[in-house]
Amino acid sequence: MKQARSPRFLTAGCVAFVIGMLSSPSHAADALDKDAIYTEMRGIAAQMRVLKPNVEGDSAARSSYETLDQHYRELMALMGGDDPGQIETGSAARRIAAESAPRGPVAQVVPTTPAGCGQVTTTFTQGTPTAIPTGPAVVTSTVVVSGTGPFLYDLDLTTFLAHTFPADLDITLTSPAGTVVTLTTDNAGTNDNVFNGTVWDDDANPTGQVPYVTNDGMVTEHVYAIGVLASPLVPEEAMGAFIGEDPNGTWTITISDDLAGDGGSLDSWTLGVTTFPSAPIVTAEPTFTQSTPVAIPTGPAVVTSTLVVSGAGTSILDVDLTTALAHTFPADLDITLTSPAGTVVTLTTDNAGTNDNVFNGTVWDDDANPAGQVPYVTNDGLVTEHLYAIGVLASPLVPEEAMGAFVGEDPNGTWTITISDDLAGDGGSLDSWMLDIDTFACESSDLSVTKTDGSATATPGGSTVYTITISNAGPSAAATASLVDTFPAACTSVTFTSSASGGASGNTAAGAGNINDAALNLPAGASVTYVATCNISASATGNLVNTATAGGASSDSNPANDSATDTDTLTGIADLSITKQLTTAGSISVSDNIDFELTVSNAGPSAATGVVVTDTLPASLTYVSNDCGASFASPTLTWNVGNLAVSGSANCTLTVQVNASGAIANVATVTGNEGDPTPANNAATATLAAADAVTVPALDARGLALLSVLLGAIAILVLRR
Repeated sequence: MKQARSPRFLTAGCVAFVIGMLSSPSHAADALDKDAIYTEMRGIAAQMRVLKPNVEGDSAARSSYETLDQHYRELMALMGGDDPGQIETGSAARRIAAESAPRGPVAQVVPTTPAGCGQVTTTFTQGTPTAIPTGPAVVTSTVVVSGTGPFLYDLDLTTFLAHTFPADLDITLTSPAGTVVTLTTDNAGTNDNVFNGTVWDDDANPTGQVPYVTNDGMVTEHVYAIGVLASPLVPEEAMGAFIGEDPNGTWTITISDDLAGDGGSLDSWTLGVTTFPSAPIVTAEPTFTQSTPVAIPTGPAVVTSTLVVSGAGTSILDVDLTTALAHTFPADLDITLTSPAGTVVTLTTDNAGTNDNVFNGTVWDDDANPAGQVPYVTNDGLVTEHLYAIGVLASPLVPEEAMGAFVGEDPNGTWTITISDDLAGDGGSLDSWMLDIDTFACESSDLSVTKTDGSATATPGGSTVYTITISNAGPSAAATASLVDTFPAACTSVTFTSSASGGASGNTAAGAGNINDAALNLPAGASVTYVATCNISASATGNLVNTATAGGASSDSNPANDSATDTDTLTGIADLSITKQLTTAGSISVSDNIDFELTVSNAGPSAATGVVVTDTLPASLTYVSNDCGASFASPTLTWNVGNLAVSGSANCTLTVQVNASGAIANVATVTGNEGDPTPANNAATATLAAADAVTVPALDARGLALLSVLLGAIAILVLRR
């Protein structure tokens, strides 16, 4: 909303005089009555709006409209691009250039972020069309955002909006928190459908240094052409006003069509939402001030003033600028702020009319205008819509281009204000200016875990001792870190102790079973070390695999080292032994059957598998049978015992026949799959002595008689004694 100092009007003759001056190479801009030209331009704009509803069907109205449009653009050129009537049509040459410009999709630009922020960008689309009736009328459309992080870092909006007279439209976007941002008010003139695919983005126009007449990339300064998509565009009010809000909830586009005669449709719209999982650490830097005045001469002229920022954080979250600027015709001024990275943001172009010194103390702030819902005629928080008055400070103001374009940059270095005074007749001074900068860093801890038992092998039935360390390399503290170690089933029991260093706390000093410390406080450089003893099942086989994992509420700059795994090959050790005993009592003679008792035992520590007993019989023994299912293939008995638990044993009775006299030795041996620490007891020998068999002759009658006599004589001798 641009105001003249007094209600003066030009006659038709005055208009002709002004236009004539435009064609004269010797005209002097400082001879013009700028107040009167402003008033005349507003009068022309008002007449155009009256004619506008009839231009489609009335050739006379169209002819008058086009004549007024031509006069208005000539006056804009005379005034250095000023557009107090907000017609925004641009020059014919630039419109032709726009019509021939290439078109294509525009990607969302997300500002850079420091390490550890964990930003995620998600899109949400409303695909149900909303009709925009011929005005005056107000319509709305909503989209629900859900499942995103709670801290909004960047927002971009894409609109597919068809309308045959976009200057009729005032459009806002409202967040779930109720913040209202104006996208456009009365921009783009009669140029059909220029917002049909527009990406609205605070970062859309990183350059555009004054002096300029037009600036493609700003909705207020873009050169529009009928049917040519204008994208991307910086909205009229900064979407940086949404930074820091929780985006989850209902977002609303509100469209006010403030004149009759044209309608359209919001066919769809999409939000690109970039969030952090938690709020960053924000630092309000000390105010940086440039207090050396810079004179602003009567124009055309361009002056600059610089300010060096040092010692600040390295990532901008917010920039506010305060100007002490005196000038008797602020609409002469086009002002930009340039960052050390070279990003150029336009604060104002041709705003505030003839109202003296309204920027003399202005705070320029993307957050200056949290409300201001359409339909409105003026909106005092926007530099383009403020209701100015002579000598009355306008503050705070949202600049014409978003200072959100600086977000993510390093503020350290030289900042520059550039002021273009594009008309003669008035001057002023930039007496001082100040920057208030918020920087941010994300909680970024580098948690890491190491784990080892110092060996590549482990013994079933034995134990292994793990050393597990969780550390934080910083730079931020991990206030709610965790260490989890769920031991494998092969660990039949676990006991552990832990010790903290470097200021760490929250660890369990001693415990049994799985480790689950979920409230560790790990300052940068701190660590906790756990020593855990795992008793291994005697029957475990394969590999012993154990993983410890770190976690935490803060972002981790290197998640690849957040877990550690120790793998041991399980190598069994079973102390097998065998005994062999002769269980047949008495003397043994050739042809006797005798029994041997074989006993196999496992003293561990591991279970034994694949246990086999072999007994190779000597030639003096002949196999008869066994009671343990052993097989015999002469001369060897093979007994497949199978598996033996620790302290387990098995018995077998072997029956053989003695077929020779003398000393006989028989050896039995046992083997298994596991290593055996005492192989000396893996064999047993049983020995025996066999006598020849005794033969008793048979007696006939004569022999029996002689035997009887002999026995009788022996008996008499005994009795005599």
